[in-house]
Amino acid sequence: MGLLERIPHIPMSAPMGSVFGIPIRLHMMFLMVLGMQLMGAMYYGGQYVFLWFILLGPVLLLTVLVHELGHCLAARSVGGEVSGILLWPLGGMAFVGHTAGPKADMWVAVAGPLTHVPMLGVWLLLLLPAFHATAGSWAINLAMPYPSWGWAMWRAICVGAIWMNITLFAFNLLVPAYPLDGGRLLVDGLLAMGVEPRRTAIITVCVALPLAGGILAWGIIVFQMVTIMVAVFILWSVFQLIQAIRNDTLAQHPLFATSSGPEDTGPYFKFNSGGV
Repeated sequence: MGLLERIPHIPMSAPMGSVFGIPIRLHMMFLMVLGMQLMGAMYYGGQYVFLWFILLGPVLLLTVLVHELGHCLAARSVGGEVSGILLWPLGGMAFVGHTAGPKADMWVAVAGPLTHVPMLGVWLLLLLPAFHATAGSWAINLAMPYPSWGWAMWRAICVGAIWMNITLFAFNLLVPAYPLDGGRLLVDGLLAMGVEPRRTAIITVCVALPLAGGILAWGIIVFQMVTIMVAVFILWSVFQLIQAIRNDTLAQHPLFATSSGPEDTGPYFKFNSGGV
């Protein structure tokens, strides 16, 4: 059975076309969460509703899509298969599979966060005219201005997009909690050093659990719904890994699946948080 046929049915999702032959789907919960966030912004006025609609709508979707395409194209470059991308409230998932080994998988994992570097450069260039128009200077800073209409709104959008890319780059690479990219890199690094899969899985669990607990606590303290959802998703993914350890089924887990060809490889579920 080919990898394309093995993707589970994703309810409440709609097709959004394809890029480079890669099908893109949008989960309807993304729109639900966006609506709830905009309702919260109404307290601060119409300008903030418009600002967060742009940042958490089209800007976030485009940012996450480019990130996931980075994973997909990297997977293709190591001989893997790509079956699609899902955009959902917590960011994105790339469904890919390959058998090129842990060192090649490190490239697949890091390729997504690396896309934030050129995106950051583009937004910095777009910020320049808006900053000059509102501050009379080319020496930009990244303080969020009041989003009044006109150039100030464009400046606020650019600043928000810049911080979004910085946050996603750092969060995905520096937080070694599976299923974030940093967790994937932790696993690949241990496997590349010769650590056997079961011990690697146990280390992954021991690292991810306290990090997820910290993210959950922070989300509760600041009352940020998406942060709490990210923590819950990490805990759910770790629970699945614990079950694989207990049932001695690590060979079927996406982190450790091995086979003689891409069509037999478990899909690589890539996750990045887009709302933290």
